[in-house]
Amino acid sequence: MNDHAYDISYLLESEPARVEVPDLRVARAAPAKPPKPSVADAQEAMARELLQAAEAHEELIQQYLRFSSSTVQ
Repeated sequence: MNDHAYDISYLLESEPARVEVPDLRVARAAPAKPPKPSVADAQEAMARELLQAAEAHEELIQQYLRFSSSTVQ
């Protein structure tokens, strides 16, 4: 192998390159604030929960009616 092929001393001896770079200005975005929950949002969430609970409640009623009608007879 030729050692001169890996010689980079010429890079160290030469004058360093000067490049003018403009100052970078980074605009920072304000941190995102979570939206304030409104009364309508709370009512909608409660309505969804009630609808989910209504299905389970109806099933419990049907189960009770089946159980009570079988014990009466």
